[in-house]
Amino acid sequence: MWAIARRDLLAAFTTPLAWLVLACWLLLTDGIFLWTLSQVHGTPGSAAPLFVNTLSWGVTFLLLLAPALTMGTFSGERTGGTLQLLLTVPLREWDLVLGKFLGVAILLGALVLATLVQVVVLAFISAVHVPHLVAGYLGLLLVAAFMAALGTWISLLVDTPVAAYVITFAALAVLLLLGVLAGDGPLGTLGSALGLTARAAPFFAGEIRLGNTAYFLGGTAAFLILTHGALRARRLHG
Repeated sequence: MWAIARRDLLAAFTTPLAWLVLACWLLLTDGIFLWTLSQVHGTPGSAAPLFVNTLSWGVTFLLLLAPALTMGTFSGERTGGTLQLLLTVPLREWDLVLGKFLGVAILLGALVLATLVQVVVLAFISAVHVPHLVAGYLGLLLVAAFMAALGTWISLLVDTPVAAYVITFAALAVLLLLGVLAGDGPLGTLGSALGLTARAAPFFAGEIRLGNTAYFLGGTAAFLILTHGALRARRLHG
């Protein structure tokens, strides 16, 4: 498992893709951070910690960037002609699935943790509420893990990385829009139950709720189980 994850991480950082995604992520999140600072400049106080904007917008930015990192997990192997070789390696399906997932999850986790530089800057100019900070970053890391598992599953189902990106982006966009529609009525209830933003918002408000944590952990586990089933079927039937 760790050998597969390490192999994918080395492959990612020896190509421009991972560095390009990191640069785009930092440009977007640091831009939001600087905009937030400019909005509160000269204001005696703020209703929410200054890092909340970066974390909440981070979900939207991951919608754009996470599929770029997950699209090649399995479909890239197929395009490069190495998938069949990988499937014949004497590894358990779970080792292969978790290795591929961990490689992408670590990359996405590194993106999230790169924004801690903003927290260091804030510590010099204002107080930082640590429990709120922990809850917010936990929420964004759970979102990243959820997206990594979904993207890994879709990458196994399709033939090309481009198709994997488009389908993963579309699936995440639907979940994001459902969260925006959360409220009263049947559609609002569905949005509250399944929407990414609705489930992540309490973390950014400093609240760690069991139901929201279970949603992300359960969703991540479900997509990994689906990936395992699809990989097993491919090994059995070719």
